[in-house]
Amino acid sequence: MPCLSGRFDPSQGILINLAIAKPGTLVPRPGETLRVQNFLALIDTGATRTCISRQAASVAGLVAMGKLPMVSATQTIPMDVYLADIVLPMGTAGLILPNMQIMEFNCDPNCAFQVLLGRDILAKGVFTFSFDGHFSFSV
Repeated sequence: MPCLSGRFDPSQGILINLAIAKPGTLVPRPGETLRVQNFLALIDTGATRTCISRQAASVAGLVAMGKLPMVSATQTIPMDVYLADIVLPMGTAGLILPNMQIMEFNCDPNCAFQVLLGRDILAKGVFTFSFDGHFSFSV
């Protein structure tokens, strides 16, 4: 069972590095180099779906496939939806989650993270964290 664990600052939340690529590109073909982009992600138990900033989606080469309503406590806004392959930093090669639908979110340019890792991925395993600064996620 792949596991990701570590320490975090409770005042900042749990930040991890993960890789995002165009869908279907994480299977290397002869003579081809894998192209992935690494992004800092906040593990967000309040996010129903994993989200990415517009800038990060552009850097990763993702193309919007439509719009879905982004629901927050104060409003509902249609936002772009992308299909992406995600690599979580688990094990030596990482855990590949292919063809994930991820939504765009409005991210402040000075924000420390570009991705929100939501419950669509967290529900695939067991996620625990405590305010002594430890977390673990097993799939």
